[in-house]
Amino acid sequence: MAKISYLGHAGFIVEHAGIRILIDPWFYPAFLKSWFPYPDNRFLLDSVLGGKFDYLYISHLHQDHYDERLLRSLDKSIGVIAPKYRSRELQRRLKLLGFENVTSVDHKDSMQLGRGVTATVYLDTSHKEDSGLLLDMDGLRFLDLNDCNPALSQLPDNVDILAAQYSGAMWYPNCYDYEPELMQGKVEAVRSQLLETLCAKVRTTGCKWYVPSAGPACFLDPALDKFNDRKTTIFPHWEDVSTQFASYGLNVEVLRIFPGDHVSHDVAGPTVHRTGQHTADDLASYRKRRRNEWAEFYSGAEPQVTEEDLARYFGKLQRRNTHLLGDFRKDIRVASGGKIWGVRLGEVAKEFVIESEEPLDPEYTFILSPRTLMQIVNGKEGWEEALLSMRVSLHRDPDVFDLKLMGLLRYGNHPIQTLQMMREQTGGEMIERDGLRLQRFCPHAGEDLMFAKICNGVIECPRHHWKWDIKTGKCIEGGTIPLKISIIDPENRDQCMSKSSLSSEPKEPAD
Repeated sequence: MAKISYLGHAGFIVEHAGIRILIDPWFYPAFLKSWFPYPDNRFLLDSVLGGKFDYLYISHLHQDHYDERLLRSLDKSIGVIAPKYRSRELQRRLKLLGFENVTSVDHKDSMQLGRGVTATVYLDTSHKEDSGLLLDMDGLRFLDLNDCNPALSQLPDNVDILAAQYSGAMWYPNCYDYEPELMQGKVEAVRSQLLETLCAKVRTTGCKWYVPSAGPACFLDPALDKFNDRKTTIFPHWEDVSTQFASYGLNVEVLRIFPGDHVSHDVAGPTVHRTGQHTADDLASYRKRRRNEWAEFYSGAEPQVTEEDLARYFGKLQRRNTHLLGDFRKDIRVASGGKIWGVRLGEVAKEFVIESEEPLDPEYTFILSPRTLMQIVNGKEGWEEALLSMRVSLHRDPDVFDLKLMGLLRYGNHPIQTLQMMREQTGGEMIERDGLRLQRFCPHAGEDLMFAKICNGVIECPRHHWKWDIKTGKCIEGGTIPLKISIIDPENRDQCMSKSSLSSEPKEPAD
């Protein structure tokens, strides 16, 4: 009999045939002390620290999955399943923590954990470093995708139990300064897209049971309390979206479990076992219990960030990513502690400008405290962590996503990721669908467009729902990167101008 115990968020303990696997355990605050597990799962901490595990799996380096404070306290002889990312940063950090038995597992590769227990890793094969884990336990197939989005064409089928994200795990749109009505429209669009992506995973994997997981976090710092609003943010609870999910009419049963609950599975199917501690936690009392932890962000005097600090930071970032910036130029503004700097990025070899006033007409403005900015320029945290903390406010004009700028900030510390971004945008591999010849992988995040929706003259990516005009390849929603596309069958193409097409059996990739 297999047993799947829930630790909260994306954390699980899976047991079968004497093998125990610990997955993404998260207990301590993440992202500049802003994110906390919800509901509070700290009552399970001792059972994890005192438990005996054969394997540990860490899906990726986001701090709500890679809880370094917890990992320091685990037995370092445990076998670690580490996804084999291009950067190898996960392996480096695990070894620095003292883990002695780290096995790197590539995309769709498997390893035998014990008799009747096999683990297979599924990578997000784009420039992002994220992964999911499939455990086959004597025929029971449990797929934990956490908040990972592998290409749909790469997902396994015949899955029994799927654990996957339904709530947001990003900063857009809630860190932007949109007016309330516009913000609400964008929030609802993102929430709808998250559910559509989840439904695509359910259909593709053919799962029989779905476990809502990987969110949402809660924000105990009073300065961030507005992000706990489940109606006006992308961080809903399952109960806030369950009715909409049910409206998709999927043939799947939802197993709603809470920290401390577990699911046992035998020939009769899964049974949920409650601990009796799954009532919603009162945020006021939770905030009081964790005051020392969220307040730690404010310890010490507010630092003074200088123009020299910014010049040194942005100069190094750009020198490491010249392959990304050859034809790029962007003016941004950084506002912090009453100071405003204009920063000109790109064309590194020609010029690099930081002005202490406002001479530039920026497309992006970043507003953050000196405390947050100093963490970035000192290399203690990246822009990815700072943005996820919701301690950064953003304004952009025009209101269009700039992939190169955000790629430089989010992934520039690991240039192998920005190099992969460039490869994705060139899009060498082509496919044929519906009278069209188009690049196979989305130039934004590498999703396989064999699963794209083609409707009313528009191609829509199934992951982040960017849209392109099928006549021109121009991006008309989501960003600015065009799609390589040409017409090979005008009659079939014309049909796509007036009807919907979602290819379930796409053609093989063209040469």
